Amino acid sequence: LYDLIKKVSRILTPETDSFYNYILHTSDDDGGFLRTRYCWWDKCLEDKELDDEYKKVLVTSRYPIDIDALTNEDATYVKLQFHYEYAGEAADDADIDVVLGYGYIYIFDLEKGSFTMEHREMPY
Repeated sequence: LYDLIKKVSRILTPETDSFYNYILHTSDDDGGFLRTRYCWWDKCLEDKELDDEYKKVLVTSRYPIDIDALTNEDATYVKLQFHYEYAGEAADDADIDVVLGYGYIYIFDLEKGSFTMEHREMPY
């Protein structure tokens, strides 16, 4: 899991480890995806073996990811979900996240070292 987070971090914040550190210190593992807490913890997210070699990763956020806010250890301003079991084909995870208020959808292509972002409004 740590290696996967690191790959995404190198794409989003290539000059720093700010995304990687943010995820490790602010996220809970909810089985298949990580969700940010409401505070930084000294204890890091636990690492684990993943079954597949992932080519794409889905990250959804309540607001556009503010790179500067990733280093603020006073609060977790960046509210996001990191789907580490995202198949890259099905839109189900993104659709569910939009309904939950995570309307900024980032798809990281680990093979190309790039990402796309789109914003979707809640359907109601």
